[in-house]
Amino acid sequence: MSENQSLLIQLQNLLTWKKSKKFYADKLGVTEECVDDLLKELRDVKPVQVFENNTAIFKEDIVNGTGEIVLNVKEEIKSLEELIEKSKIDVSVWEITKYVQNYWGNTTTPNWQVKAWLSKKSEATVFQNEFISFLKEYKPTLPSIGSPKVIKDVPEASLIINKQDSHFNKLDVDGSNNINDRFAKIREKVEVIVNQALVSNLVDTIYYVIGSDEFNSEFNGTTTKGTPQQNILSYHKSFEKICNHEVDMINFLASNCFFLNVIYVPGNHDEYVGWHLVKWLETYYKSEEHISFETSPKYRKYVSYGKTAIMFNHGDAMKPAKLAGIFPIEYKDKWSSHENFYIFTGDKHHEVSHDFGGIKFYQIPAFSNAKSSWDDKNGYTGSRGEVTGFLIDHLYGMTNIYKQYL
Repeated sequence: MSENQSLLIQLQNLLTWKKSKKFYADKLGVTEECVDDLLKELRDVKPVQVFENNTAIFKEDIVNGTGEIVLNVKEEIKSLEELIEKSKIDVSVWEITKYVQNYWGNTTTPNWQVKAWLSKKSEATVFQNEFISFLKEYKPTLPSIGSPKVIKDVPEASLIINKQDSHFNKLDVDGSNNINDRFAKIREKVEVIVNQALVSNLVDTIYYVIGSDEFNSEFNGTTTKGTPQQNILSYHKSFEKICNHEVDMINFLASNCFFLNVIYVPGNHDEYVGWHLVKWLETYYKSEEHISFETSPKYRKYVSYGKTAIMFNHGDAMKPAKLAGIFPIEYKDKWSSHENFYIFTGDKHHEVSHDFGGIKFYQIPAFSNAKSSWDDKNGYTGSRGEVTGFLIDHLYGMTNIYKQYL
């Protein structure tokens, strides 16, 4: 998709908000004159294209992303697969939402007409289907992971590395745009935290949360809802580099615990791409028994460790008090077997903590110092990036918080 086509689609979605031309320009990162040109191009788009051959007529509504096919044949269409084959519907682009078949004539001259209504698959759906097909055939080279350190006579605990708001591919207005340096800094800070935890505890489990705005944007250069973002690298290059970074991180973490639980928490910048990342990693490590992956697209994830129940959420949609309110309801089957309760979020890029009647809430700073032009314009430049780790004792719950500034 060209940049102009992408802008047309984004503007078309924004028009439903019924805002000013300046609002659209700010959202798209273009001038108001450019918005004028885009609006003219949208008005000039021919709403319907018609393609016809001997047996079928295909009408496409370009603006609304719908289509219709009318197919005339001498024999009855007996299945959806036969309809797709004879009408040459491109199922990688279209979904058939409904079809009907009518008959007229007689046994000597039978006539059948099938009418099918189509809906164009979203760019995200097409990409996701292709990615799942790739994973089915993917055969990784297995990594080499060392054995964890064992220290006797120290309490058992788990370590939480809740990787929120890394924004690895975010273009920094101050010019700090070496993505490899960003990887190295986070790896260095996490290594310090792991070593600090191992001094006082036997870390049998590490919970490693990924996703949560790790990429900064979806594969089309916008947030999941369509707000344009400025990135350092192309989608393909950044995906490759971030995958390699996560392999390095997982190898390190897995070598320092007996069980590593990698948990995908959807963000609001890269919900689909974050899922692609964790599904690829799950395939890469599928033969490693002591590494597990929670890859569902659910927005709230729950884990139990000893006497502690934990909720993970990105924090972009629900306020802290509401998260605390639904925690005991959604986790009711296991709630009574715990004594310590924690909620961990991010999204807002600064630190907040609350105690909701014994449910401890922690919103952590971003794992990033990158500032976009939007951050700069709106004054969101004061919060410093931090790597935060939480130590959860098997019996007593949280006993330590580790911080490393970026």
